[in-house]
Amino acid sequence: MATIRQRKPTLQRKKSGLIRFAQNITSQGGEDGIIAKIFELLPSPPECDGYYLCIDVGAWDGKHLSNTYNLLCAKEEPEQRWKGILIEPHPERFVDLKELHEPLGNICLNVCVSCQPESPFSLSNLLSDHVKTNDKTVDLLSIDVDGTDYWLMDDILRSQVVKARVICIEFNPTMPDDIIYIQERRDEIRHGSSLAALCELANQYSYVLVETTVFNAFFVLEDLYLNYLKDTVPIPDCSIEALHEVTMGTTMYQLYDGTLKLSGCKRMLWHRLPIHEDKIQILTEKERNFPFAPPSTTTSQETIINMSAYCMENFQNEKRAECRNKLLRSLQKDGFALITGTGLSVTACNNALRATDMFFNEADEKVRRSCLAKDRARRGYSPLNSENFASLVGNVAPNDLVRKFRVGAVEEKFGQSPLHRPNTWPSCEHWDEEKASFFQKSIQDFYADIGRASNAVVHAIREGLSNIESLNEENLQVLSMDENISHTSILTLLGYKKGARHQGKMKRSLVAPHTDVGVITILLFDAGDCAVLQRANNGQSISRPEKNWIDVNLPNLSTLSDPVLVVNIGDCLSEISGGTLPSTLHRVQPLPGDVPRNCLAFFVGLAPEAELMLPNRCAPMSYEEWRKERIEKASL
Repeated sequence: MATIRQRKPTLQRKKSGLIRFAQNITSQGGEDGIIAKIFELLPSPPECDGYYLCIDVGAWDGKHLSNTYNLLCAKEEPEQRWKGILIEPHPERFVDLKELHEPLGNICLNVCVSCQPESPFSLSNLLSDHVKTNDKTVDLLSIDVDGTDYWLMDDILRSQVVKARVICIEFNPTMPDDIIYIQERRDEIRHGSSLAALCELANQYSYVLVETTVFNAFFVLEDLYLNYLKDTVPIPDCSIEALHEVTMGTTMYQLYDGTLKLSGCKRMLWHRLPIHEDKIQILTEKERNFPFAPPSTTTSQETIINMSAYCMENFQNEKRAECRNKLLRSLQKDGFALITGTGLSVTACNNALRATDMFFNEADEKVRRSCLAKDRARRGYSPLNSENFASLVGNVAPNDLVRKFRVGAVEEKFGQSPLHRPNTWPSCEHWDEEKASFFQKSIQDFYADIGRASNAVVHAIREGLSNIESLNEENLQVLSMDENISHTSILTLLGYKKGARHQGKMKRSLVAPHTDVGVITILLFDAGDCAVLQRANNGQSISRPEKNWIDVNLPNLSTLSDPVLVVNIGDCLSEISGGTLPSTLHRVQPLPGDVPRNCLAFFVGLAPEAELMLPNRCAPMSYEEWRKERIEKASL
């Protein structure tokens, strides 16, 4: 688990300016106190008739979070007397606004101000009819319309219909201070603009930023700032960095594998909804990897054995000897190995895993049901809870919580053995023809490739076993005949997804502990995080499978130039070897992740008529007879 903490950075934000006087009467972030201090320091306007004038655009009901209520409705006799023009588009709020302010002689306008300067409802056109001072001076202009604030300020500054000595204007508090974001000039858009954008606009018209709160910026005419505020407050630095700190920002950063992370505010402020990191990811968990990771990167502690001496041509005998000795040592210890150098292409593996994901996680259930398994060979689709691997070792456990799809060798003529049945594929009547075609081709291509690789692996195992003096070469002969190997091999697609057994402490297996029946099993799986393959530690028995499980991890396929595969020893090969190679006890457990896991398991079998000469057996028997006996024993 990654460690994530947030340190407190060194800020340039100065707290010695007007923010010292922040106080709320009805305002939200201390604006009442800041406004009072500014006008305490500024001289009276040249032409005021004894009154100061404020304009409040977006006045609400005149009191709720108001920046002007304390000026216009002061209960005590103020030093400054104010008159106001208050604008509010909401009909119900306007009723309260009018009731509060008309008795005080203030002008109330029930208008939705337009940001389009040519509109009769633009701020400049509205104020030209109501500001009566000869020099058009306004002492305070407060703008808070939750969207087009920037353009209303632009309209006033460009038109010069009025000249505000002080402007208090809302900005979007989530935007970084280095971003100049100006929303599109359209009345229906509600984005807001950044503080940096407002400062850029204000500076063009000789206004200076003198303070900010969480939501609002204060601008004062430059000559008033220089003569009355700069040294008196003091405010020697009017930069954004000195006068603002982003406290509601959301920072996104990237991890090397493409994961997106968030820090800061993780809520949508105005919708009051959480921002979930898993909902903002561009790449699925399976697609996340570091593109420049070295090919040898792996999350497994197991030694990976390079099989290229057997899977590629023109290798010398000593290379093969080194390869099979490493393979045999691993298999003798645990009945388990990780291999690479099999000749499988990453593209073929990715295509097969992608096809598996499409079939299990994207296609409708009717697509899968169109190729439902209906015979003993179970080629085709098997739904959740329809099979039980625990029965293979004579145990009782819940049915497997995994969906399966099986394909076998393609033969022109199928024999009478239940191990020989035609494949069944999803119907184009229920699935898009292009997807159905991609699925079938990808799986058939992978079957052919993994079949060739499995022959080479069995060949290496047989040569390794032949060097063990205690083993009879006659017993191993069945493994040396190419026509016997992979004749009945089955490729099983396995699809795991989050379900009932992911609840609570997740102790119940998705697939119970079992061993495989055949010769060997070769597996490849993707990076889905809802399930994990586990193998039993060396010496663990079927009767006590509750301890010492080891996770089996593969490096992410997208980081590799050569796929890494799992090899398990099956019961048949274990018996052929006289127990020299133990069959691997393994299971699949739930994990707390949400990403489905897809697996390709190639179960290597023999021809039904292949003759087995087994240690401790008086007479030979066919592979089909052995399988039948093995399964019957498990059911006793």
